[in-house]
Amino acid sequence: MAFQPATTRFLDQPDLTEALVHSTFALDLLTRVATTLSADGFIENMARIFGQDIPESVYCALQDRLLAGEIDNPAILIEDGDHLADYSNSERVIRIHSSMIDNALSDVRVAEFLDILLHEFGHHIDNVLRQDFADYLEEGSIPLAKDANGEEGTRFSLAMATLGQFDTDRVRVASYRFGSARPLDIETQWSKVRVRIVWRHSNLNETSNSPDPHPERERFEAGDGDEHHHTHETIEAVLYDLEMSPYELDTIYFGNWLRDYSQLLDPKIIRAADTPKDFPDVLSRDALTRIVDVLSIKRFGAIRQGSGDLYRVTPDVLGVYRPSEHIDNPRVIDRNTPDPKSRDQDFESLVFDGDPLLQIDYTTSMKHYIGRSVDFMARQLQFAMEHPRKPWGLRAFGSALHILEDFFAHSNFVELALIKNGHSEVLPWTSPADCEAGLPLVTGMFGSTDVLASVAAPLGKILFSVDDITYMPTKPGDRSPREQVLLILLEEHENPDYLKHFQAFLNARDEWVSLPIAEFIQRSVAYLTGPASVLGNALGIVMQGVLTRFGENIKDWQTRYGEDPHDNGSTDPTHSQLAKDHAEHPLHLLASSLASEAVRAVGTAMVNHWNGDTQADPVAIAIDYFKHPHNSEWQDAQVAEWATKNPENVRRATSKLDLRAIHEHLADTGQASLDRLTKDGAAYLNFMRGEFLDKESPLWALIKLTSAGAALYALYESLGIIK
Repeated sequence: MAFQPATTRFLDQPDLTEALVHSTFALDLLTRVATTLSADGFIENMARIFGQDIPESVYCALQDRLLAGEIDNPAILIEDGDHLADYSNSERVIRIHSSMIDNALSDVRVAEFLDILLHEFGHHIDNVLRQDFADYLEEGSIPLAKDANGEEGTRFSLAMATLGQFDTDRVRVASYRFGSARPLDIETQWSKVRVRIVWRHSNLNETSNSPDPHPERERFEAGDGDEHHHTHETIEAVLYDLEMSPYELDTIYFGNWLRDYSQLLDPKIIRAADTPKDFPDVLSRDALTRIVDVLSIKRFGAIRQGSGDLYRVTPDVLGVYRPSEHIDNPRVIDRNTPDPKSRDQDFESLVFDGDPLLQIDYTTSMKHYIGRSVDFMARQLQFAMEHPRKPWGLRAFGSALHILEDFFAHSNFVELALIKNGHSEVLPWTSPADCEAGLPLVTGMFGSTDVLASVAAPLGKILFSVDDITYMPTKPGDRSPREQVLLILLEEHENPDYLKHFQAFLNARDEWVSLPIAEFIQRSVAYLTGPASVLGNALGIVMQGVLTRFGENIKDWQTRYGEDPHDNGSTDPTHSQLAKDHAEHPLHLLASSLASEAVRAVGTAMVNHWNGDTQADPVAIAIDYFKHPHNSEWQDAQVAEWATKNPENVRRATSKLDLRAIHEHLADTGQASLDRLTKDGAAYLNFMRGEFLDKESPLWALIKLTSAGAALYALYESLGIIK
């Protein structure tokens, strides 16, 4: 879920046109960086932010103009729009949502406010470089693109937080004035907020700008990303304001992240330890666990550094898919479904129609299986209380928060809360039942295909990303993420020859590491493009198997999707029908804001307990959220206020047509991920099988966008490898 901007107003501002914000902070910080760095250092850092397509002469001119004080500072306007902030390329102004000013003035989320300023100022500098420095381009050179590739605002904010230094720790970020009132200063501790910015952005995958009603305005997206990496992480952003270090926050999210990725270990695709290999239909639990460990290395490299096995993903740490750890409805329709415990004893027993877990408690108006999830959450919280600030305790805390957050995203709590507040036409995604509330609180039935998009994206990035083409081992035994995953998957293949040939190439390469770089590259290229084409063959074998499996899952999802619980008397919707993780869902932001409030309350109690307050009870606070809206009141005012401000979203939540379109879009997302993986895989295979000998290959255009890729291209060209 995208992070929900706060809407509490710090000041009574009936007319935002009377409110003024002034800040030269970002410009001053960039000028300081320009002062401290050498010309080469400044060029290198700016090229990383704004791109290699801008000539060095332009970056030199930027440094000169900064030192001469000749770079204009953009105006800042306050505007209650749809986004936290944006920058207009044509007007050269930054617009910031009034809630961010309110929060910054009240010393709440100042780090986020500063991050926004730096982010949007980064867009401004990119605009200035590409529009105002044409005189520094060589005659006859290609005109610069109108915008940098990717999200330069994010890169600029991270770079400034990393490089920026001040003489004193207390810095003035901005001043605010309303009407004729005395200006108010927004101040903060630079050492504190810079750590938060670095922690946040160094752990987020960069995304391109989302479509905007104003295409020339570049907006700040607080936590946009794929479903499993950014939904839970951005909700937990409220923990920034508690007494936790970036290391602790990352470890908490690691525990949350593990719950998401345990879903990959579905009983349908895990083979029993004593059964023969059958790639790709089934994989061993060990293989899937090791793949998740590879995925975690890049995402959690900061906390894994120097920690030995403390953050290694093992079978005990990751576990397997268990419905109780996700509040999923465990109902199994097909009574011929094999017992998952025959494959691994850690799986939960199957739950068929008639099982008490599927029944609805009359008093609580909730399905009984939800109690299993609450018990799991409570055990994890208790463990975190007993091991304060220890890695294993923090990991358990994150695991517990996963359950708490999913309660709002994956149940019909939000729909029922709106119905309670008078919006009776909102679709509850359940039929009436014999319970006190009339409409029960339920969650969805989960299938392995529900995580298809999130599986395809990270696996495709590792197997087919152009980034890894620039990989160069520095010592024998070094293996890229792609090579690690290939080794794991080829071990699962029933034909051992594929693994043997691939290992032979890696062993030979280990012997070449100490050779001069030119000879190392020439030998590697000869090996990869020769008759064996080892890496291409390995990728082809794995790709064919993975894509076949994903394709079958897509068809399975399309077959089983669809019965409408509003029409058939069912209280068992699918996970996809209920899930509000995606920004397309009209109730997405409401679910996110309720989850954030719950996380803040439980997090505050946990920190108080760690600090010695024996009366603080995060377990009791967390459990108290697991109630039908009919039996709770804490959410009523917030839900009513949100509904008043978002009538169109409430209307969309009453429309089967609109919601069906969203559900079909999510199904299409799975197919799109499969198509993307297929396309990337084919392109990469062609590249490895000889296209990279051709300097006009389309993939070289992508590879050269990175400094490492550009350097590799130049080296290959100088050696005569590409022509």
